[in-house]
Amino acid sequence: MRSRMLLSAIAAVAVATTTLTLPTAVHAGAYPGNKCVGDKMKAASANCKALLKAWSGFVGGGSTDTGKRESALSSAAAKMTDTWLKAETKAAAKEVDCADTTLSDSAMQSLITAAVGTIVTDVTTGLPPSGAKCGAALLKSAGDQCAALLKAEAGYIQKLAAGDDKREAAVGKANTKFTEKVNAALVGCPTSATLLSLDDKVDDLRENVVINTTVSPNVDDTQFTTISPAQNPGQAYEGTQLHPICSFGTPYHFFVKRGTVNKLVMYYQGGGACWDYLSCKGIGIFDKDVNPAGSDNPNNTTTGFGDLTNPLNPIKDWNIVFVSYCTGDIHFGDNIANYGGDASNLRHKGWHNARTAEKYAREHFVNPEEVVVTGSSAGAYGAFFNAPAHHDVWPDSKFTVLADAGNGIITTEFLTEKFPTWNFAAHLPTNIPGVAEAITGGIGMPAYTKAVADFFPDTAWGHYSSSYDGGTGGQTGFYNVMLNPTISLAEAAATWPTWWNASCAWNGVMVQQAHDTAAAVPANYRYYIGTGSRHTMYGSDKVYTDTTGGVPTIVSWLNSMLARDVGWTNVECSSDCGKLLPGDPAPSPLAPPFGLSGSDTVITCP
Repeated sequence: MRSRMLLSAIAAVAVATTTLTLPTAVHAGAYPGNKCVGDKMKAASANCKALLKAWSGFVGGGSTDTGKRESALSSAAAKMTDTWLKAETKAAAKEVDCADTTLSDSAMQSLITAAVGTIVTDVTTGLPPSGAKCGAALLKSAGDQCAALLKAEAGYIQKLAAGDDKREAAVGKANTKFTEKVNAALVGCPTSATLLSLDDKVDDLRENVVINTTVSPNVDDTQFTTISPAQNPGQAYEGTQLHPICSFGTPYHFFVKRGTVNKLVMYYQGGGACWDYLSCKGIGIFDKDVNPAGSDNPNNTTTGFGDLTNPLNPIKDWNIVFVSYCTGDIHFGDNIANYGGDASNLRHKGWHNARTAEKYAREHFVNPEEVVVTGSSAGAYGAFFNAPAHHDVWPDSKFTVLADAGNGIITTEFLTEKFPTWNFAAHLPTNIPGVAEAITGGIGMPAYTKAVADFFPDTAWGHYSSSYDGGTGGQTGFYNVMLNPTISLAEAAATWPTWWNASCAWNGVMVQQAHDTAAAVPANYRYYIGTGSRHTMYGSDKVYTDTTGGVPTIVSWLNSMLARDVGWTNVECSSDCGKLLPGDPAPSPLAPPFGLSGSDTVITCP
């Protein structure tokens, strides 16, 4: 972000940066929150210019007319307060929270005043009366530079989808002018200030204003905070009234934590799925509510990538929005289904909950440098299906999308007959070729992945899974349910828990699907297939240690995915793929394909 200038340059050259050509937006129109933030930046721009102009006049006038200086400073403060309040009021009228996005007016003015003070001190230290004219010129140039830089930032934040070419051109032009003006004023000027010292201080001011208007300083950075949005009347967002709620009518909550860098993780929680009376209530194979005081709260996760104190964790310093799950529809449903019995009127409102979390994220983390969209189990699908919408929210951010234990191994019958229960197709992005057809046409995750990866070619897309992802809530467990769909409650109670019966069939389809998808999307898609039967890796310390079967550690693979370096390759265990690691699920007593090989429990398929 910094605009450091080369002192040896005779004239500054604006360096054109390559800007990605982004696809057609999923959301439409400019967002009021960005308009508000840009207006606040413009107010800060005018304020720093006015303050430095007042000090310039004071220094240039011989530093005697304090009354005139104070009057100018007071007028600048009042004008910024008025503009700040108007920006927040206009945003609030459109149900957008811009007040919590930024520092308060008074806090921002204190920040600017303090920064201006350091610039004034730099210029006036050791400056005799004979240096009044050059000192005044330096302060005026600093004010012009501050105003130009913040004005460029304001224009950029209000039109993120246009990229930063215009901003960089404006910054280059401002740098050239600043360099010329300051160098001219410094000739024979008895001041301790230099071009570099003034540039540092002005740019520090710019950075502090930008970070405190685009990364909310009001979000707790010590722990996750529970956000409890109102279900009624809900919130207006992108032309829709959102009504966040859990499946049986209990309140919806999600969680947020501020980091120390301008990067964002959108994490989608897992928790099964349901689509009829048996799966929703008769047997019940999904998490139906969010308990902020219990295991749903990410403050209680202290392992794997959930451990934000581990120095090896690549996301430990990032802002995180933890999108909780309680609707049985992989974070994308929008329907109230009547399954009969006491499971009637079940609320599949995952799309509303996801959009509510997105709205909050958009208004508190306005322009992250990078966005990682990820999730585990049902949340893996939440990540893959919500990521296209997030691209439009943060159109100039670098994106990485990683599905943890959600490979989309489902039957055609399930895709064509059960997905409609959730009204899943209602919010698929119709502007992305192939997306709707992948779901409504019964093709599924391979076609969907190719469609979104082709549409967002600069985004890294990936799937992680163990070889035999097991347990009743694991991928083999749900595949076993799909292979036994039309059965009675008694039959379901006997058949569905025997998830291991689907282990070999699921593995064969998963491996082939991974190979086929990688072949169809060779540039920006990769898979990682580890050993054993564990379901999900995000909260496991195996991400830092496991290399069983000749695989690299998951953390090294993720780091390469983030860096887009040569280490981001397709990974598949080359041996011992069926060897269970400590804690991996297995039937008890062991049943085929699970058995013993010496002291090891292994899966052996025909």
